[in-house]
Amino acid sequence: MRLLEKFFLSLYDYTLDILPFFLIAVLITSLLQGFTKLSWLRVFLKNKRIAPIYTGFLGGLLPLCSCSMLPVANLISSMSRSYAPVLSFLIVAPVVSPVTLILTYGYFGLPMTALRLFGTLGFALLFAYTADLFFKKPSSLPLSFGGASQSGWRSFGTHFKDNLLGIGKYLLLGIVIASLIKTLIPPELIRPIAGSFLSYLLVSFTSIPIYVCSGEEVPIAKALRDIGFSSGASLTFMLGGTGTCMPTIIATLKFLPKGLVVAYVIFWVIFSITMGVVYDIFLWKF
Repeated sequence: MRLLEKFFLSLYDYTLDILPFFLIAVLITSLLQGFTKLSWLRVFLKNKRIAPIYTGFLGGLLPLCSCSMLPVANLISSMSRSYAPVLSFLIVAPVVSPVTLILTYGYFGLPMTALRLFGTLGFALLFAYTADLFFKKPSSLPLSFGGASQSGWRSFGTHFKDNLLGIGKYLLLGIVIASLIKTLIPPELIRPIAGSFLSYLLVSFTSIPIYVCSGEEVPIAKALRDIGFSSGASLTFMLGGTGTCMPTIIATLKFLPKGLVVAYVIFWVIFSITMGVVYDIFLWKF
């Protein structure tokens, strides 16, 4: 009975954390789709070679968490003939923002902040362009360009429903899975290796079922360091916890093929661990 109670409490907490941001993002995105022609976004996505650079910087400028970015990512995907722009956006948006960078600097200093910023941007572009070589978007998929017609409210209602239900069902499934993992895996399993090299792998994998809002991961990462994890392992948590939480992974199946989602998760794990190791080996003294 206590497990069931813990599950529903986790489900409630995750939903309460995620839902407000997700609804705001759905509302804003649907308004854009319903009342604007989105010509500015079309210009960014028109040039296939540099579109991932534009969307990566766009993701870094917007204060979005890993779940509130999903409607925007779905919109970018629907307007591009390539997966590369949306992949770049997906990687950068939850990890890099003015808020997260300032918090990281305040808690961990300039070297980690710089590594978080430039490492994420570099990884986003590397993965986006590499994935574009192996995953081609079917030309049969329709493109969406929004519309500013006289029936704007009707268009808004259609887009709002599609965004809410289309992405929301995947998001809900991810929340359920995350709640089950949190309920069934006791914290005692991870404590014995907190100070070992395996801690990077442990932190990376355990961050997947944990949902944290953008910025929230920084004080949690400091707490991890305070109980014995290295600063690099804390960085691994910050990257993995905001970039690959379970609800986000499930929800991306709405607009990405399964193979690409698997590759996205694998590369996120590799990236988060690599950044943590690089920091501990080369930058922790600074």
